[in-house]
Amino acid sequence: MVIKLRRFSRSKITKFIAFSLTVVLITLTMVLSNYAINSRMNLESLFVKDYIKSDSFIYGKLSKSIHEINNHFINDTESIKPEPEYLYYITDGEITKHNASLEDILKQEEYLYKFKENVWDYGENTFKNVQNYVKEDTSLYLVFPKEYLEEQQQKWDMERDRLMPIAVSVIISLIVVILCVIYLMAVTGKIPEDNEVHLASYADRIYSDIQLGILLITLYFWLYGLYGFFGHYSNRDVLSMEQYYSIIMTGIISFVGSIVCGVIMLSLVRKLKARRLLKHSMIYAVLYAISRFIRSFFDDSRFEHFPLTKSLNRRQIIFTVASGGMVFLFLLFWAASESFIAGLIPVLIEGAIIFWYFHENNKTFDEINRGFQESLQEQMKSERMKVDLITNVSHDLKTPLTSIISYVDLLSKEELPESARDYVNILADKSGRLKNIVSDLFDLAKSTSGNLPLNMETLDLKKLIEQTLGDMEDEIERSDIRIKTSLTEAPVYIYSDGKKLYRVFQNIIGNAIKYSLSGTRVFIDMEYENNYINVIVKNTASYDMDFTAEEILQRFTRGDESRSTEGSGLGLSIAESFTWACGGRFKVEIDGDLFKVKIQFPVVGV
Repeated sequence: MVIKLRRFSRSKITKFIAFSLTVVLITLTMVLSNYAINSRMNLESLFVKDYIKSDSFIYGKLSKSIHEINNHFINDTESIKPEPEYLYYITDGEITKHNASLEDILKQEEYLYKFKENVWDYGENTFKNVQNYVKEDTSLYLVFPKEYLEEQQQKWDMERDRLMPIAVSVIISLIVVILCVIYLMAVTGKIPEDNEVHLASYADRIYSDIQLGILLITLYFWLYGLYGFFGHYSNRDVLSMEQYYSIIMTGIISFVGSIVCGVIMLSLVRKLKARRLLKHSMIYAVLYAISRFIRSFFDDSRFEHFPLTKSLNRRQIIFTVASGGMVFLFLLFWAASESFIAGLIPVLIEGAIIFWYFHENNKTFDEINRGFQESLQEQMKSERMKVDLITNVSHDLKTPLTSIISYVDLLSKEELPESARDYVNILADKSGRLKNIVSDLFDLAKSTSGNLPLNMETLDLKKLIEQTLGDMEDEIERSDIRIKTSLTEAPVYIYSDGKKLYRVFQNIIGNAIKYSLSGTRVFIDMEYENNYINVIVKNTASYDMDFTAEEILQRFTRGDESRSTEGSGLGLSIAESFTWACGGRFKVEIDGDLFKVKIQFPVVGV
């Protein structure tokens, strides 16, 4: 139902009918109005039923009559000419003037206007609020005869009967015109297929300001023509040929004017809906061309093939030269007239130059930042792909590796020759190492991707370090490295994941033992820093550390390039990822042969 209604309301036939009806009704309204005015019809008869209460009687007859009588009496003229429609009797006690006897006038008391002792008195069938001035100490008796008033009332009723059909037609026409105009403005530019605004291929090509000019000129000539054709009055009951001609011409210019104005108005509405009213104007086009020409010196549109940094450099050169020119013009004008006002134009131009300079620079900076963001996103995407690859590969390697380890374990329990047993031991050792590498890869991938499961709780950091050292006691004894600790006396509580943090310290201390110079010591210190606790692990390297702290934290990076020790190069990277995931901070510092790892956590109360 809704689709059918939309198709009907937006069809070209419906729009054409509404537009044609609007033009015809506007023309009819103008023609009827011209006919009523040229026929000297009194519009007041539509709104005032009684003739004696109308302005036509009060100001056209009553007030005029009182003024004539008063003027006749004061100036002592012989009579009132032409013979009036009223009877009057006026006297000041000495002079009396009248056109009927007082007895005849008083016989029509219900139509009597009496002014006596400076007070108006009214009959029953009179207008009871006369404001006209009558000479003091004068008595005035004024009557409009019943026959005259009845005759005028009859004419008044006939006038209303003639005007009523015209008024009703005009009102209905105007209502329909308003509804049609609202409908046309709502559906213009719309088609049944979609809700987009479609511009017409004919009228909408004309610039908006030119359309507006044509609209104003058309309205001017239309109204000017109506003004000229609406003034041909007639005192006859039959219209003259000149009046017929004015009515016909009123219809013609109204027909043409409404078509032109309607087409232009709907075109402007379509452009307004499409948000092209201002942009599709000749003034805008000219100003935009001038603005584009000026901006081209700042936005480097002429040098678009240059890099953005070179554009900034060129814009800076142009800005400097232009600003220098404006300063020169300001000094020249000021020196010529010795007035600051004379140099106001260069100052305003300089302000515009500064505005455009910073505006276009901001656009260039936005482009540079956008390039950085796109590059960063590409790097992040590549990093995610690497993490996904490592995760998938590690997961896929776990199953066959578990099977290999299981079968090696079964072989080790069999009765084998000594040489075969050595081979089995080597397989067990290497498969165990491979299992550790795959596990490290899997853990690192999870921590990097943010999917690392955490069990956060309040724990004693000092106790965790002591537990880690206790579990690694056998490994420490096998090495010739001594551990020297400087821990806090009281427990230190932090909020973290104990298992992950245990792995962190295990990796750091294990690396320190593995890569320390033989016979040296590994230092493990705890120290407070404001509301934070720092754990510092220091050792002296057994090799030349020709790398940076950032490089050693990269995956699969080992400080010992000779690879004289076993390791995957993932220990520090895992420790760093786990530390940050557990809410701490991880930092590596290198000072000569001294390798130092610093871990920091906020202290919490218990």
